Amino acid sequence: MNAKTKIILAVSLVLLVGLTPALFAQYDKDAVVKVMRGNLAAVQALNTAVNAKDFYTAAVKLMELAGDSKALLEVNPPKGDKAEWDRIHNALILAAFRGIGACGTQNLDALKTEVGTVMALMKEGHTKFR
Repeated sequence: MNAKTKIILAVSLVLLVGLTPALFAQYDKDAVVKVMRGNLAAVQALNTAVNAKDFYTAAVKLMELAGDSKALLEVNPPKGDKAEWDRIHNALILAAFRGIGACGTQNLDALKTEVGTVMALMKEGHTKFR
């Protein structure tokens, strides 16, 4: 084996050993699945609250969804662009906050609009990153 081949092998080994843990550490599937399962329950309770004009419960569930989206900002997506992942989660947080504001004024139409925005963003995220 010549010196050039040894150098290429050594550099390749260093890169493989150095990058492999980073590649697998970026996406925490268990954490994301836990959040998604929590989101399913929160969305179901949110829809029930909206239909019952229960603004308090709707606000609580929107805050749960915002908190879960905030936590997902710390995770890199399993595929796709991190900037797009962050854009979707940040937009969801803002929509949830606007929905909470609508709960505070008991504006059912505004609440339904923001819940629709949250649902659309969740669908977009699932389409792009699932």
